[in-house]
Amino acid sequence: MSSPAADRRESRFLIVLFVLALGFNLYGVTYHWTMGFMAGHEFRQAHTAIVAYHIDQQNNFSLLYETPIFGKPWVSLLLEVPIYEWAVVGLSRLTGLPHVIAARTITAACFYLTLPALWLLLGRLALPKPRRLLVLALVLSAPVYIFYSRAFLMDSMALMASAWWLVAFVRTMDERRWGWLGLAVVAGTLAALVKSAILAVWMVPGAAYGAWLLGRDLRAGAGWRAPLRTLLWGLATVVVALGCLRAWVAYTDPIKAAHASAWIFTSKNLSQGNWGLFDFDALFSAQLWRYLLACWEQAIMSRWMIAALLVAGLALPTARGRVAGAAACFLAAQILFPFAYAYQDYYFYACAVFLHGALGWALLALWDSRLPRWAAGVVMLAVLGAQGATYWRDYRVQQSVVHHGGYPFTDVIRELTPKQTVIIVAGADWAAMSPLYAQRKALMIRNGLEHDHAYLERAFNDLAGEEVSALVVYGPLRQNKDFINKVAERFDLDARAPTFSFVTTADTYLARLYAKGAQLRLKNSRRYPDLTIPPEALAEIPTKGRAQISPAIARDVFINIRPGPYQMDFEFGLDWLGEGAMPVLSAHPNSDLWVRPPPHAKQIRWSYGIFAGAYEKPEARTDGVEFIIHGELPDGTSREIYHRLLDPAQNPADRPDQHEVIAYEPRPEESLRFSTRPHQSSAYDWAYTIRIEVK
Repeated sequence: MSSPAADRRESRFLIVLFVLALGFNLYGVTYHWTMGFMAGHEFRQAHTAIVAYHIDQQNNFSLLYETPIFGKPWVSLLLEVPIYEWAVVGLSRLTGLPHVIAARTITAACFYLTLPALWLLLGRLALPKPRRLLVLALVLSAPVYIFYSRAFLMDSMALMASAWWLVAFVRTMDERRWGWLGLAVVAGTLAALVKSAILAVWMVPGAAYGAWLLGRDLRAGAGWRAPLRTLLWGLATVVVALGCLRAWVAYTDPIKAAHASAWIFTSKNLSQGNWGLFDFDALFSAQLWRYLLACWEQAIMSRWMIAALLVAGLALPTARGRVAGAAACFLAAQILFPFAYAYQDYYFYACAVFLHGALGWALLALWDSRLPRWAAGVVMLAVLGAQGATYWRDYRVQQSVVHHGGYPFTDVIRELTPKQTVIIVAGADWAAMSPLYAQRKALMIRNGLEHDHAYLERAFNDLAGEEVSALVVYGPLRQNKDFINKVAERFDLDARAPTFSFVTTADTYLARLYAKGAQLRLKNSRRYPDLTIPPEALAEIPTKGRAQISPAIARDVFINIRPGPYQMDFEFGLDWLGEGAMPVLSAHPNSDLWVRPPPHAKQIRWSYGIFAGAYEKPEARTDGVEFIIHGELPDGTSREIYHRLLDPAQNPADRPDQHEVIAYEPRPEESLRFSTRPHQSSAYDWAYTIRIEVK
């Protein structure tokens, strides 16, 4: 029997371990907190983030939410009730935080709210309070609970709800009190709707405890009433959760099944294909276990250290039962969903806590064994250090990347194509990073379907009424000219060469309306050194000063001007800028475009404006821009057809886009010159032309 002094030393030692682990966890969770890059299975985080983005954009907090990555109908990929995404959007709106920071805040908060539930569960297993701190220290120092407790994923919310469900289930079964039953119903339902695969893992120990209680009642031989009451109380804790889950599946499966490619995410296909539910053949696959053990070494620590501690715990009678039970719960998750755990390390977020419980009991048994306590303390420190070192060697390296998310080509798509347009992405399966960072709805061609002509025809037809602004092609599919030409022909892209390429990763083909303008922007910008433009793309395009414009350049570059111009003179260079629904032509004074009108023209339509930044600051703003149309004859004579001073700083009516319709009757051989001139000074005269049409 230990002395009070020894107990105090033990408590102080365990408190120190807990404080060190908590500090290390807080450091790791908050490291690069404001970095936009979502390290760790970015494809899955991007899927969650794009749901939140469109909920926020559309103010759509209904169950019929959009995940617009598989084409129309946009409501096709309803994987979970978006409670986590609602919380992210709500916190973002309340605080003004970007979505990624709001998501990290909610994820971390849910993780830390899980710890009190673990504390209570350890108490129900008769573990003294100071000793519970060791198990919590193991959890806090685990790489998976540092790295993914800051991810844009709903797993921490589901873990929190599942842990509290298990607390409430045990207390309900032990005490038969309505308050605990109510908590079990609420927590279980939340877990089931947020991520049912995590609740399923936590139901394993719940089912085992319920079965033990039922067996105890049956062995007591007191009749059928006690076992029936136990059974009914147990069912009451899960019936609402499972009923809601069943209703959600019944609601969403037909929607997914009816879609051209989202049908693979029906509950049946997910459980059998993606998760490998009860796939016993997989469990005897050496390759699968190599992947699983690799995940152990990434998410927790060395497999050999884990094995050594488990063997030690099983060899010590005082810990054998609890070590075996907790380890069995850890392994049960991987047996239930072998594919999910083998190929996605973040799935261990749901079950690693059980392994830490087993390791904690093994370490405490060593502490109570004949081994000198100083040696047992060294082992505890070594285990915590091994987890910390594992995090430092792998996950922290990923967190250390200085990157704010997205790619140069998604930035260009976002800035230089209209917001309401759609992009097509191929070669990236359903990894939603491209549409997320481009902030565009997408038709993502799942891998292999680029050869399925029936599917492509259906998917393209579903996009009727939508404007496709870009095709992004990844990897080997960049060489598939048949597929690229098929998309280009259908959606008016120039497939002769990519508009621009991102190193050796992806090619982007923009719609003709935006392609040349984007290339000119890139040529004149140093922002995107990793984007390359085909050498021949801009060879014939004049960019600055007075220059003749060939019919081909007029057709391909000046798509928003009809008839196409034949001559230009831009003092500050030819440039397209993002404004409103489509890129606009920069018209900073002095700028001139010459157009030959049709012989029987009746009117001129000119849409133009001045950027808001030119007049919003009182100390630095434009004094106005003059928009002028002259009719010019070959002999040098000219007449003024239209003149307007736009002064948005002084006249609010001049701030929106201007759309002028001017009556016009051409003279023989007359050409039209569309000009901008400064009023007095050319400072901040950031004018633009949206469209010119003479007809």
